[in-house]
Amino acid sequence: MSDPMTEPSSVLPPSYEPGRRWSAGFNSLIGVVALLAILVMVNYLAATRLQWRYDWVSAQRPQLSPLTVATLSGLTNEVKAIVLFDPSSDLYRHVKGLLREYSLQSPRISVQLVDYVRDATLATAIKTRYGLGANTGDLVIFDAGGGRFRTVDDSEMSTYDADVKGMMAGKNQEIRRVAFRGEALFTAALAGLSEASGTRAYFLRGHGENDPSSDDERNGYSRWVRLLAEKNVESRVFTNLLAGVPEGCSLLVVAGPVQPLLASEAAAISKYLDRGGRVLVTLSLETLRRQGPLEGLLEEWGVFLPSQLANDEKASVRGFDIVASSYGSHPVTSPLTRAGAKVHFQAPRVVVPIPANRLPADAPKTTALVLTGPEGRTLSDFDGREFSYVEGKDRRGEIPLAVASEKGGVSGLSAGRGTARLIVVGDSALWANGPLQSLGNRDFAALCVNWLLDRQQSMAIGPRSISEYRLNLTGPQLRLLNGVLLGALPGGVLILGFMVWARRRG
Repeated sequence: MSDPMTEPSSVLPPSYEPGRRWSAGFNSLIGVVALLAILVMVNYLAATRLQWRYDWVSAQRPQLSPLTVATLSGLTNEVKAIVLFDPSSDLYRHVKGLLREYSLQSPRISVQLVDYVRDATLATAIKTRYGLGANTGDLVIFDAGGGRFRTVDDSEMSTYDADVKGMMAGKNQEIRRVAFRGEALFTAALAGLSEASGTRAYFLRGHGENDPSSDDERNGYSRWVRLLAEKNVESRVFTNLLAGVPEGCSLLVVAGPVQPLLASEAAAISKYLDRGGRVLVTLSLETLRRQGPLEGLLEEWGVFLPSQLANDEKASVRGFDIVASSYGSHPVTSPLTRAGAKVHFQAPRVVVPIPANRLPADAPKTTALVLTGPEGRTLSDFDGREFSYVEGKDRRGEIPLAVASEKGGVSGLSAGRGTARLIVVGDSALWANGPLQSLGNRDFAALCVNWLLDRQQSMAIGPRSISEYRLNLTGPQLRLLNGVLLGALPGGVLILGFMVWARRRG
């Protein structure tokens, strides 16, 4: 009998036949191809057919407002949003993320990201196409085709806050971005591209008013005109008020007249208001000591203009300006209150709403919009150089700086036909080109325009707060942190790797 241990190895069956090896490999290949095909089909369906998506950061990022959703749903034309931005900008991720939400909400919105630093050639071509300056950058262009487009500059997208008193004292030099206004501006641009033109604002000239065509930082109103253009409001200038307010005027702007208006001119404004007109008046210091027909007209509409300057030393940078953060209860100021915004008045006059018990039953309803803080006071004595407080004549407390007046409807609600609206602001420099960019001045201007033109829904989009997390470290703590991050962590990984290598060698 032969010993099985001595049998030739050739008689034993192979442990893994070649045919089976090729079969297993082929099956694995087919499985991988099938898996890839399934993944491709699922992604295709998700991208083209399914609208479901899960937002992992929805708890951290506010949703689009109902007004924005309605505006996007109502788009009938294709709109391209060209983001001409430096990706290193602090605002870039906010702009990019918000426009991504717009494009997901509406298939008619497409987004093009252009880095003007890396792709200078394309950026130059875009600037040329839209008539932008060579040094223009960090803006968004909404192009609806047919030569219709709107631009939103980065300087308009932020609300800043600063410790102005600390800066003046040299203790603090920090200006913080506290809110992002992109949604309100982007939605307004899209709405402006969708609306038919026809809304006109007429600026009165001929009395030393602020010039709407001037780029002067202290007196020009050109940026204010651009704000109106964003809201699809055409701006025009007229001087002959004796012939009445022009037909088709949706908003009459009397911006800081230096010379008093004539009685017949004030009568023309009164007639326009009686027809349901909308008027915005800003006041200059030059007329503080000169009462005229305009002051008499405003008093008929429940607004009293005493010959007093407002002052609030607790909220002032230069002594005569006011950083106001107290607001009345009104649709114009509700978004400012919610956002905690501040309005920087340059040298405001006192503007007082006349109490209802001192007016006839059919008189307009007046509301104070902006007030000083509780430490505010009026200044009435002027020695030729500065104003001062007079005991017994001036008063202390919250002093009103702007007033809204409405007649013909329920105050604060949507205006119907024939409802007249008036806003009086005690500082014409508040909305000049330079101060317009300060704190919440631009927001206040936009809210005033929206209310006067009865665009209540446009006032629902407030700025988004920007959360800031700060870690203050001392010098030794910073050195310790650098040692841990640059030495201990990489060194620990190397030591661990060496120990694994040594164990395997052993």
